Amino acid sequence: MEDNEILDLLWNRAEGALDALERKYGKLLHRIAYNILGRDEDAQECVNDTYLALWEAIPPQRPEPLCPYVCRTGRYIALNRLRSDRAQKRGEGYDLSLEELAGCIPGPCLENTVSARALAQAIDSFLDGQTKENRVLFVRRYWFGDSLQEAAKIVGMRPNTAAVRLHRLREKLKEYLIKEALYEE
Repeated sequence: MEDNEILDLLWNRAEGALDALERKYGKLLHRIAYNILGRDEDAQECVNDTYLALWEAIPPQRPEPLCPYVCRTGRYIALNRLRSDRAQKRGEGYDLSLEELAGCIPGPCLENTVSARALAQAIDSFLDGQTKENRVLFVRRYWFGDSLQEAAKIVGMRPNTAAVRLHRLREKLKEYLIKEALYEE
């Protein structure tokens, strides 16, 4: 089923809307949530919460394209769950990929001077200048939260090669953010 048909179902509050969402995006949402949380049960709860959030958001919103909106909503819910779990001293699955990025992304000390939107636009611009393979590797590792092995497999390289490539990309990103005055050493 096409995204505009799913949007129409959600807009009209049709019974099949959530089934259509599950058929088209269920596995993707589960993978994103599982990569962040590391537990199947928690991931499934986040997927269900995502369906509820989408049901409540559409209407009045009519996001086009639908896929990034669905993924962003699911990722946001999973990250909130991770924060909650971490506050209760649970869960560490997604922490490793976040630690990898810590050396090239501004931390909380620059919170007041760098908006999240400006940072996101700068990262988008940086990734636009990279090869498709590098973009896919970076996004799979740091946005989808895939393990190094999974991300490497998707782009068709060995994990060690992917690790070196990601390290070099992080270094280039740091240089780019310094040049754009979005990061201070």
